[in-house]
Amino acid sequence: MRRAFCIYMLLGICVSCASQGSSPTTRNQPLKAVPELVTQRYCYGDAEVFSVWLNLRTKYQNQTGEPIILDKQIGKAWYSVIVARNTRNLLNGEYEYHPNIDWILTDKDPQRVKANPSSPGSDFAVLQPGQTFEGEIDTAVVAQYENPKNFAGSIRSGVHVLQLELSAWNHPGEASEFAQSWRGVGQLVSGLIKTEQLEIRIPPNPKVEMDCK
Repeated sequence: MRRAFCIYMLLGICVSCASQGSSPTTRNQPLKAVPELVTQRYCYGDAEVFSVWLNLRTKYQNQTGEPIILDKQIGKAWYSVIVARNTRNLLNGEYEYHPNIDWILTDKDPQRVKANPSSPGSDFAVLQPGQTFEGEIDTAVVAQYENPKNFAGSIRSGVHVLQLELSAWNHPGEASEFAQSWRGVGQLVSGLIKTEQLEIRIPPNPKVEMDCK
């Protein structure tokens, strides 16, 4: 989370509020991803905005009729954040917050380790139909203090709905190549996985931490 947030804040990456977007329907996904809020912190940004750091526990459930292969590091190499005012706006693609984040991985990141082409290793979970796997992911959104002005790239206080789009393949190489060789074990989950929506509450003027770690 710290890496992604620092890139966003220090490089000033543009945030756009899209008027249209794809449907957040998750029925056709091989996985149902249900996030649960574990902790929420408020961290200093500047005089106008602060960051809301969210630690999420996500339960992934195989909703197909066959075994699937899931990267245990799902979302760790790349994800995107979507925030809407309510469920209807989320369904209609009317987003308050949908930043474009530049992700930078180094050779030391576990996501840069090449997977075994013969069979999925310990980095992957094989889920039978209905079986679940739990993982954690950290993310952040930028909010503004109570102010009549609108600050671009931030959301206001109140109740919102959040959804993540998670990269399911986080290793070097094309997922399709591994999917073919692993077919005897199960269906490899790749592409983007959307989580179910999560309600978040943003206070107007929270007490912020000056040095979040």
